[in-house]
Amino acid sequence: MAIKDIFKISRKTFFAPGDWLGYKFVKTQSLYVWSFVIALISPLFSPIQPEHQETFEEAMRRLNLTEENIQSAEKQYFLMALCFGAVGFILGLFCIIFLFKGFFAATLIAFGLTALIFAQAFKYHFWYFQIKHRKLGCTFEEWRQGKPLNGGEPHA
Repeated sequence: MAIKDIFKISRKTFFAPGDWLGYKFVKTQSLYVWSFVIALISPLFSPIQPEHQETFEEAMRRLNLTEENIQSAEKQYFLMALCFGAVGFILGLFCIIFLFKGFFAATLIAFGLTALIFAQAFKYHFWYFQIKHRKLGCTFEEWRQGKPLNGGEPHA
Protein backbone atom coordinates (compact mmCIF):
# COMPACT_ATOMS: atom_id res chain seq x y z
CA MET A 1 0.00 0.00 0.00
CA ALA A 2 1.35 3.36 -0.96
CA ILE A 3 2.13 6.04 1.59
CA LYS A 4 -0.14 8.52 -0.19
CA ASP A 5 -3.11 6.20 0.40
CA ILE A 6 -2.34 6.00 4.12
CA PHE A 7 -2.09 9.77 4.57
CA LYS A 8 -4.75 10.75 2.09
CA ILE A 9 -5.17 14.51 2.33
CA SER A 10 -7.36 16.46 -0.02
CA ARG A 11 -9.07 19.81 -0.10
CA LYS A 12 -12.10 18.18 1.56
CA THR A 13 -9.94 17.39 4.59
CA PHE A 14 -9.57 21.07 5.44
CA PHE A 15 -12.30 22.82 3.45
CA ALA A 16 -15.77 21.24 3.63
CA PRO A 17 -18.42 23.90 4.34
CA GLY A 18 -21.22 21.48 3.43
CA ASP A 19 -20.11 19.19 6.21
CA TRP A 20 -19.59 22.07 8.63
CA LEU A 21 -23.15 23.31 8.11
CA GLY A 22 -24.71 19.84 8.09
CA TYR A 23 -25.97 20.20 4.52
CA LYS A 24 -27.21 16.59 4.23
CA PHE A 25 -29.10 16.84 7.51
CA VAL A 26 -30.64 20.20 6.60
CA LYS A 27 -31.62 18.85 3.17
CA THR A 28 -33.37 15.76 4.56
CA GLN A 29 -35.15 17.81 7.23
CA SER A 30 -36.25 20.36 4.64
CA LEU A 31 -37.66 17.61 2.43
CA TYR A 32 -39.49 16.17 5.44
CA VAL A 33 -40.98 19.54 6.39
CA TRP A 34 -41.90 20.28 2.77
CA SER A 35 -43.70 16.92 2.39
CA PHE A 36 -45.58 17.66 5.65
CA VAL A 37 -46.64 21.11 4.37
CA ILE A 38 -47.78 19.60 1.04
CA ALA A 39 -49.80 16.96 2.92
CA LEU A 40 -51.50 19.73 4.92
CA ILE A 41 -52.19 22.08 2.02
CA SER A 42 -53.11 19.67 -0.79
CA PRO A 43 -56.62 18.94 0.55
CA LEU A 44 -57.38 22.65 0.29
CA PHE A 45 -56.86 22.59 -3.48
CA SER A 46 -58.58 19.32 -4.31
CA PRO A 47 -62.36 19.34 -4.27
CA ILE A 48 -64.13 17.17 -1.75
CA GLN A 49 -66.06 14.44 -3.50
CA PRO A 50 -69.66 14.18 -2.28
CA GLU A 51 -70.77 10.91 -0.73
CA HIS A 52 -73.87 10.83 -2.92
CA GLN A 53 -75.36 12.96 -5.68
CA GLU A 54 -78.83 14.39 -5.36
CA THR A 55 -80.87 16.66 -7.54
CA PHE A 56 -82.34 19.95 -6.47
CA GLU A 57 -85.82 18.43 -6.22
CA GLU A 58 -84.55 15.54 -4.06
CA ALA A 59 -82.87 18.05 -1.73
CA MET A 60 -86.12 20.04 -1.54
CA ARG A 61 -88.03 16.90 -0.55
CA ARG A 62 -85.35 15.82 1.96
CA LEU A 63 -85.34 19.25 3.64
CA ASN A 64 -89.13 19.68 3.42
CA LEU A 65 -88.85 22.97 1.53
CA THR A 66 -91.74 24.54 -0.32
CA GLU A 67 -91.54 26.67 -3.44
CA GLU A 68 -92.20 29.75 -1.30
CA ASN A 69 -89.21 28.89 0.91
CA ILE A 70 -87.02 28.53 -2.16
CA GLN A 71 -88.16 31.84 -3.67
CA SER A 72 -87.66 33.61 -0.34
CA ALA A 73 -84.15 32.20 0.01
CA GLU A 74 -83.37 33.16 -3.59
CA LYS A 75 -84.38 36.79 -2.91
CA GLN A 76 -82.48 36.90 0.37
CA TYR A 77 -79.29 35.52 -1.18
CA PHE A 78 -79.48 37.98 -4.06
CA LEU A 79 -80.00 40.92 -1.69
CA MET A 80 -77.15 39.73 0.53
CA ALA A 81 -74.88 39.48 -2.51
CA LEU A 82 -75.83 43.03 -3.55
CA CYS A 83 -75.27 44.40 -0.04
CA PHE A 84 -71.89 42.71 0.32
CA GLY A 85 -70.93 43.86 -3.17
CA ALA A 86 -71.81 47.47 -2.35
CA VAL A 87 -69.93 47.38 0.95
CA GLY A 88 -66.96 45.77 -0.81
CA PHE A 89 -66.99 48.51 -3.44
CA ILE A 90 -67.02 51.22 -0.76
CA LEU A 91 -64.20 49.52 1.14
CA GLY A 92 -62.27 49.27 -2.12
CA LEU A 93 -62.61 53.03 -2.54
CA PHE A 94 -61.33 53.52 1.01
CA CYS A 95 -58.42 51.25 0.16
CA ILE A 96 -57.50 53.45 -2.81
CA ILE A 97 -57.90 56.64 -0.77
CA PHE A 98 -55.68 55.27 2.00
CA LEU A 99 -53.08 54.24 -0.57
CA PHE A 100 -52.89 57.71 -2.12
CA LYS A 101 -52.78 59.40 1.29
CA GLY A 102 -49.84 57.22 2.31
CA PHE A 103 -51.55 55.21 5.06
CA PHE A 104 -50.04 51.88 4.09
CA ALA A 105 -51.10 49.92 7.18
CA ALA A 106 -54.68 51.13 6.72
CA THR A 107 -54.44 50.22 3.04
CA LEU A 108 -53.49 46.65 3.90
CA ILE A 109 -56.31 46.34 6.42
CA ALA A 110 -58.83 47.84 4.00
CA PHE A 111 -57.63 45.55 1.22
CA GLY A 112 -58.00 42.49 3.46
CA LEU A 113 -61.50 43.54 4.48
CA THR A 114 -62.41 44.24 0.86
CA ALA A 115 -61.28 40.75 -0.16
CA LEU A 116 -63.24 39.21 2.71
CA ILE A 117 -66.41 41.15 1.85
CA PHE A 118 -66.17 40.29 -1.85
CA ALA A 119 -65.70 36.62 -0.91
CA GLN A 120 -68.97 36.81 1.02
CA ALA A 121 -70.66 38.51 -1.94
CA PHE A 122 -69.46 35.69 -4.19
CA LYS A 123 -70.69 33.04 -1.75
CA TYR A 124 -74.20 34.44 -1.56
CA HIS A 125 -74.41 35.05 -5.29
CA PHE A 126 -73.21 31.52 -5.97
CA TRP A 127 -75.95 30.14 -3.73
CA TYR A 128 -78.46 32.39 -5.51
CA PHE A 129 -77.17 31.08 -8.87
CA GLN A 130 -77.68 27.46 -7.80
CA ILE A 131 -81.22 28.15 -6.58
CA LYS A 132 -82.08 30.17 -9.69
CA HIS A 133 -80.95 27.38 -12.02
CA ARG A 134 -82.26 24.59 -9.77
CA LYS A 135 -78.94 22.73 -9.91
CA LEU A 136 -76.76 21.68 -6.99
CA GLY A 137 -73.00 21.32 -7.35
CA CYS A 138 -72.45 24.07 -9.91
CA THR A 139 -68.84 24.91 -10.73
CA PHE A 140 -67.09 28.26 -10.74
CA GLU A 141 -66.94 28.10 -14.54
CA GLU A 142 -70.71 27.67 -14.75
CA TRP A 143 -71.19 30.63 -12.43
CA ARG A 144 -68.77 32.73 -14.47
CA GLN A 145 -70.59 31.93 -17.71
CA GLY A 146 -73.96 32.62 -16.09
CA LYS A 147 -75.52 29.31 -17.06
CA PRO A 148 -75.16 25.65 -16.07
CA LEU A 149 -73.28 23.55 -18.58
CA ASN A 150 -75.61 20.56 -18.36
CA GLY A 151 -79.02 20.41 -16.78
CA GLY A 152 -80.66 22.95 -14.57
CA GLU A 153 -83.21 25.37 -15.94
CA PRO A 154 -83.73 28.90 -14.65
CA HIS A 155 -87.23 29.49 -13.45
CA ALA A 156 -89.28 32.50 -14.49
